[in-house]
Amino acid sequence: MNLSGAELRKLVNAIISAYSTKEDLAMMIQFELGENLDAIAGGANLNQLVFNLITKWAVPRGKISPLIIAAYETNSGNPELREFYESVVIKKRFIVDSAVKNPDFGPDINWRGETNEIQLQSWLKPEPNLLDIGFLKRAIEQSTSVCRIEIPSRNIMGTGVLITENKVLTNYHIFKYNEEDDIKTNALNAILKFGCLTSDNGLETQGKSFQLDRQNPILCFSKTEDLDYVLLQVESKIAQATEIKPARWDSHKLPVDKKGISVLQHPEGESMKLSISQDGIIGVYQNSGLVQYVNKTAVGSSGSPCFDEDWYLVALHHAQKAKTFGSIREGILFASIYQEIKDFLT
Repeated sequence: MNLSGAELRKLVNAIISAYSTKEDLAMMIQFELGENLDAIAGGANLNQLVFNLITKWAVPRGKISPLIIAAYETNSGNPELREFYESVVIKKRFIVDSAVKNPDFGPDINWRGETNEIQLQSWLKPEPNLLDIGFLKRAIEQSTSVCRIEIPSRNIMGTGVLITENKVLTNYHIFKYNEEDDIKTNALNAILKFGCLTSDNGLETQGKSFQLDRQNPILCFSKTEDLDYVLLQVESKIAQATEIKPARWDSHKLPVDKKGISVLQHPEGESMKLSISQDGIIGVYQNSGLVQYVNKTAVGSSGSPCFDEDWYLVALHHAQKAKTFGSIREGILFASIYQEIKDFLT
């Protein structure tokens, strides 16, 4: 995060205003950043100390973002610090999420990335004004595998992805959101709608609807606190819908840190949407089967397929949480899910 000379001066003044003694500043630095103020900066007075802290420690070491966030979060009531944060950080650096009715959904997220890296959707490269037509063509090809999952009896909506001719993958928590939910009952009441897109007149197309197999709707699952997936078996007539194709996947493919990821989804139960980020992957955690990223999502996006830049299915979106530094998202690695479902895919 690069600051102009005027912005640096404004930041120095804001921190001095918010932390008027060296002791107060030292406490904030120790508690929030895990650093000893005397060891990383010095100065004959508070002005020099703060100036050196910013220009000789934070800027050269790439710590300016976490310093700003730590200072603001521990003293957001200070007018100068708040004005700096809102006028310089938010207005100039952030890409603000569009409002959603409920910004949180899915299980809680143990965010593992540094908050300065995900300030969020903030210090990512801006999306290009021009999108490659071939990229969009491949998106459309993969979109035939995506369905909206509706459970009318529970007023629940989610998203799923077809991974074989008649098997759909989605989140377990869609079917078992509360303790009183019976997963099989919800599965038998579920309706899967493929091809729900916006038509030329602005209205949603009818798409094609299917139920799950009446005898064996659920093939296997992993609970919300584990891999949060359920593998569903769709009724046999889906084989007649030749325009519906399974998503492309490779069980060995993993998303890559700092690379792009795209999510095809039905946010808020709306017609299908595409969320793209060029370098939105914050972390890939194979040991726990998780990937974290900053793509825009909303309620109803649970179970959405996440694709890499070559349009291979690499994760199943399952959660979004609002934090003080922005909104975070998390998915389950398809490679991890595959190890548990592979016997059902033959």
